[in-house]
Amino acid sequence: MDLFDSEKKEKTILGLFTYDLTTFFYGDYEEVDSKETEETFMIVYEKKLPWTELNAFDTVQFRVFFDKHNITGSNPINVKLLAKDTIVDIDNVKSVVEQVFELYGKDDEEKGEWSNQDKIDFLRKNLKRIWTIEKGESFVTLYYNDDENFVLNILFINNLIKHTGKYLDLK
Repeated sequence: MDLFDSEKKEKTILGLFTYDLTTFFYGDYEEVDSKETEETFMIVYEKKLPWTELNAFDTVQFRVFFDKHNITGSNPINVKLLAKDTIVDIDNVKSVVEQVFELYGKDDEEKGEWSNQDKIDFLRKNLKRIWTIEKGESFVTLYYNDDENFVLNILFINNLIKHTGKYLDLK
């Protein structure tokens, strides 16, 4: 074993982006939604990305959840990358599916690389792929549908970020 191998960091979905998601709260962003339940308060923040990520996503949203009964605990944070203004085609979607598959292998339904069924689901605007990461510490989902066009969700991104040695500064 090489000394440098021990320094290798685990590859995550975060490595696919050139935009550093931990810097989201620096610069301009806006609050676009908020919801309150008996237990939690959720705020959605959004910003236009300075460039298109993965040839598809031009907007990023952070969904921050605050537990009303544990205000000192870690706040779960979900990230949604959207293709709001970018026109995506089958090649864009296929490329993202294949990149996530290369990272995490088969999805939760045991689907592997891009398949003919994925092509059919794309054409029907009903594509959905879900990967559970690190025994449920995080989840990566891809959707292509009429409601939101093309979306990549990362649930509990704060669990992935802690493995990078960085932190997410909530202002």
